[in-house]
Amino acid sequence: MLHKTWIIGAACLLLAPAALAQGQDSTPAERNLRVMAELLPGHYDNINQNYFDQRRKLPDADRHVRMSTTITRVEAPAFGPYAFLWVNRTTGADGERASWRLATLSADASAEDVVMRHYLRMEGEITAAELATLKPADLRRTEGCDYFFRRRADQFRGAQADKACRFKWEGKDVYTANTIELAASSLWFVDHKFVAKTGERITGVASGEPFWLERSRLFHCYVDIPGVGGGRDIPFKRWDNITLDDKGGSYWFTSNETPPRELGIRLQNVTWHVLNEKNGYFNRNSLVLYAMEKLPDGSIKEHGYSFTDPTATRAGMNLKWMLINCAMTPRDLARPEM
Repeated sequence: MLHKTWIIGAACLLLAPAALAQGQDSTPAERNLRVMAELLPGHYDNINQNYFDQRRKLPDADRHVRMSTTITRVEAPAFGPYAFLWVNRTTGADGERASWRLATLSADASAEDVVMRHYLRMEGEITAAELATLKPADLRRTEGCDYFFRRRADQFRGAQADKACRFKWEGKDVYTANTIELAASSLWFVDHKFVAKTGERITGVASGEPFWLERSRLFHCYVDIPGVGGGRDIPFKRWDNITLDDKGGSYWFTSNETPPRELGIRLQNVTWHVLNEKNGYFNRNSLVLYAMEKLPDGSIKEHGYSFTDPTATRAGMNLKWMLINCAMTPRDLARPEM
C-alpha cells in the first residue's frame, strides 16, 4: 500500500509543472501585431520637412509636398479584428488631394513578420456609415503589394517584396519598391513607382528621401479680446472650444472690434532640420504658438509668437490686446492641484 502511494505521489510531482503553467508562448509576430495596433493610430504631418525643404532652397525636384495622414482603428467586420481607416492628404501646386483606404494587420505564418494589407477606394471617400457592411471586394487590393514589418530597435520597418507589386498607372506597367517605418514619434514612407520595361523611377522626390510625417498632439484653446490679465475686471469677448493639432493647426476668426479684423492662431511643434544658432550652438526643438492677422491685401502678418519645450502640454501668450491659452487637457477635465 505504501509503495502504491509513493508511485501516485511521484506521478503528481512530475505533472505539477504542466498543471502550474501560466500560459503558452506565442510567436514574435503575434506580440508585435498587438504593439503595432496600438502604435499605428494617430494624425501625422510633414509640415517641418516641407518648411525646411524650402528654407534650405532645395531644387524643386527634391522638395516634399505638404502631406498629412490620419489613421483610425475602426470596426469593419469583413476585414478582420485589426482594421484601420487610413486617409492621406497632400497639398501641392495643383491644390489639395485626398485618398482613402482600409489597412489591415495580421501575424504572418513565418512567425516573424506583421503583414499590412491596403484596400484602396479609387474614387471618393470611405465613410464611417459603410464600414459595417463594406467587403474587401468593394475596394482594390493588388496582389504582391503587402508590407512585411519587423521590429528594429524602437520602430517597425515594413517593406514590399522585391518587384512583386505590379499594376498599371497612368497607362504604364509599373512596379513599386515601397517602405513604411513606424515609431512613437513619426511615420516615414517611400512611395516610388518604376516603369516595368526600363526601371525608370517616375514618382517620389529626386533624392529618394522618404516623406517624414511627425505624430501630432491635440490641444484645446481659447482666445480673449482684449487679453485680460492681472485680475482686471473688464469686459472681454471669448472664442472658445478651439482644437488645434501641434503640427501647424490653425484657427481664423473675425474680431468684435471696430473695424473688425481677421485674426488667427497657429500651433507648431518645430523639429529643426538645420543649425541656426550663433557659434554653431545646437537648436533645441520648440512648441511655438503664433498670433496672426490677414491684412486687406491678402498677406499675413505675425503679431508675435511664444515658444516652450516641445513636450509641454500647455502654451499661452498675452499680447494685452489679445490672449491665447492652449492645453492638451480640456479645461472642463482639469483636476484640482496643490
